[in-house]
Amino acid sequence: MFVGKLHPYQTDGVARILSDRRLLVAYSMGTGKTVMTIAALEELLGQGEIRCCVILVPNSLKWQWAQAIANFTDAPRRTVKVRGVSLTVPAENVCVVINGTPPKRRQQWEAAQHADYVIASYGSVLNDWKYLCAVWADALVLDEATAIKNFAAQTTKRVKKLKPPIRVALTGTPVENRPEEVFSIMEWVNEKILGRWDHFDKSFITRNWFGGVTGYKNLDLLHRNLSKAMIRKSRLDPEVAKYLPAVTETTHSVQLDKTTRAIYKAILLDLQAAMDELTEAGQELDIAAYYAGVRPEAGFGAQGKVMARMQAARLLLDHPQLLMDSAVAYHETKAEGSEYAAQFAASRTDLPDLNHSPKLNALDELVATMTAEGAKVAVFTDYRRLLPYLSARLEKHGDLVLFHGQLTADKKAAALAKFKTDPECRIFLSTNAGGYGLDLPEVQYLINYDLPYSNGLLAQRNTRHVRASSTFDRVHVVNLVVEDSIEERVQATLRLRQSLSQAVVDGRGAGSLDVDVESLSEHIGNSF
Repeated sequence: MFVGKLHPYQTDGVARILSDRRLLVAYSMGTGKTVMTIAALEELLGQGEIRCCVILVPNSLKWQWAQAIANFTDAPRRTVKVRGVSLTVPAENVCVVINGTPPKRRQQWEAAQHADYVIASYGSVLNDWKYLCAVWADALVLDEATAIKNFAAQTTKRVKKLKPPIRVALTGTPVENRPEEVFSIMEWVNEKILGRWDHFDKSFITRNWFGGVTGYKNLDLLHRNLSKAMIRKSRLDPEVAKYLPAVTETTHSVQLDKTTRAIYKAILLDLQAAMDELTEAGQELDIAAYYAGVRPEAGFGAQGKVMARMQAARLLLDHPQLLMDSAVAYHETKAEGSEYAAQFAASRTDLPDLNHSPKLNALDELVATMTAEGAKVAVFTDYRRLLPYLSARLEKHGDLVLFHGQLTADKKAAALAKFKTDPECRIFLSTNAGGYGLDLPEVQYLINYDLPYSNGLLAQRNTRHVRASSTFDRVHVVNLVVEDSIEERVQATLRLRQSLSQAVVDGRGAGSLDVDVESLSEHIGNSF
């Protein structure tokens, strides 16, 4: 039985899940999608309408979901040790968390046959497919449902084969960069809502002669159609905002020193040459793919050269050592490093002091001020290799934890528990692995050391601490942006992506939107 307390705006979501049974719950981050879903599932379990629910989540959220079920239901509990940290979760006959080695997971899947809840990561769709299919589940919940936004991904294809009568997709950002993403999600939730792909393409996407996407149209109609199987509440809605802390977002400008600026301009010259080559080849830069985080693959041609140089510029702005690390990694493995970074580093004798980073200096000063106030701070970056450099500089301001995608689920849970429970642990350093789903109500200041390619990911990052459980009246987001650099262009493009998302999901903004394709050349021209 559900024993939590729902806010009035949350009861609407529970009611829609119970009535629609196949629903996209697109409440803003921090508004309580997890507790709403648990309330609905407990009602269905109590009425005998379902026997088992499978919840697929990002790997870092498995134990967080188990703890939430223990907190908001009257299920019997147990204590588990995760990397030395005690967590309270439901008894295994109620809730099974699929976690650990293949033999352990096999035993857990066997126990799952008799549990009310089965919590597994999206990796299980690939690694434990036969066991997942064997579970008699009447309901399937996809947390952070943008995991199935890409049509071609193997995970997406397999999830879409799972079609129990009750399907609930949870995400505050159903459109991260392009409306095609929400089409993919809705194809699983209820394929009748948005219809066939060819009809969707003709109705909402504008393409050039070569088939490339140049813009989007009829977004007001797309919003109306989507709302037939979507419930949306924004943290800005008056009925919601009164339960959340206010948010102040600022940009902290960083100035480059003369030497680093010279190196940056050298990369831009190479970028301009790659842009010229792209034009001569009669190709166009897929800006949408770039800002969705698509990396160039072998044979990507002139477009790959452009993207590699843009990436090198961003590495330099974050920390010169990152550019060198990318060059070294290319020589060592080729899979992780950048060929362009290796060639560029070998051609220069005037690289700046690799220990000198204007942006890291600015971060150091900000964190010193914030922690002196007694605040806890979260710092996000795109690059895992940057975390040791941040840690070495910031550890003087208090204990800290690192959070990234190469940690196991247990290590992530332990790092999160330490940050939450240890008053001396002031700093949470994370890659984008921590950008989805984590609850950080202890944080008063969140710093984006760099901005991600994806608008949806930025929105996810920026609301990790905007929680109904926060004790602060106001929380802060600070974006570190290098002046007169490609980072300013990234920030402007993300605002365009935000407008697109709002038009589709919230029904606000333009009924059509053109894709930004000229600003890169303008930025290069203005940099000399």
